[in-house]
Amino acid sequence: MNPTQTTSNEPTDAFYDRIRRRFYMAIPLYLAVPAAFWLAFRYAGFPADWAAFGIGAAGWWAALLLRGPIALLVRKQPKERAGLLVAAASGPLEEGVRLLALWITGFSLNSALSLGQGWAAIEVVFAVVNGIVLASIIKRTDEKAMQAKAFLESTGQMNSSPLWGVLERLFASMFHIGSTLLIAHMPWLLLLMIPAHTGFNLVSVRLAKRSLPLTELFVAAVGIVTITAGLLVWQ
Repeated sequence: MNPTQTTSNEPTDAFYDRIRRRFYMAIPLYLAVPAAFWLAFRYAGFPADWAAFGIGAAGWWAALLLRGPIALLVRKQPKERAGLLVAAASGPLEEGVRLLALWITGFSLNSALSLGQGWAAIEVVFAVVNGIVLASIIKRTDEKAMQAKAFLESTGQMNSSPLWGVLERLFASMFHIGSTLLIAHMPWLLLLMIPAHTGFNLVSVRLAKRSLPLTELFVAAVGIVTITAGLLVWQ
């Protein structure tokens, strides 16, 4: 009798190496996103105010740190519910900090554009760093590595091109710049942008579990509408 042969559907090391290689090759494209906005606004007559740019980056980081206590409060909740609650909290946290940052820089058009670019740029850098960390542990089999791989699989990123991530950063940057422009021109729009931002995040999280292209289409639509509205109110 011939010995029974079994096949495994587990990804091979070559598969993981290919994922890492594709991501590393996409890093320049990620970094090109904030550079493209900087160049576009510069040639439109709005050179970067680097102080406002830095405050925008610091504001995004502050909003991220403020999610920490929220994560601690919901840590005993089921994992999926906890993730949704943290995502929901990002709306009031980010938009609230955005308004505070604008009070520091001033509410001029140039300050708002620079602050929004800084806010979006640091998020791109964070995405790149996070991707590098994931790429470095993807071949491991410890608990954290398995959780990371489970997340990538649940959101369809394990078998997708990293170009989807680049597009997401492009359109998410549009959202952040547009939101900053709207609040800078009419601070009371904070009351609208808080639920809009929360809804944006929650819908994106839910769509990511169903279809990556559909998720990116949604992010693109929201990003384009937001930055268009932000630019139009200053006309």
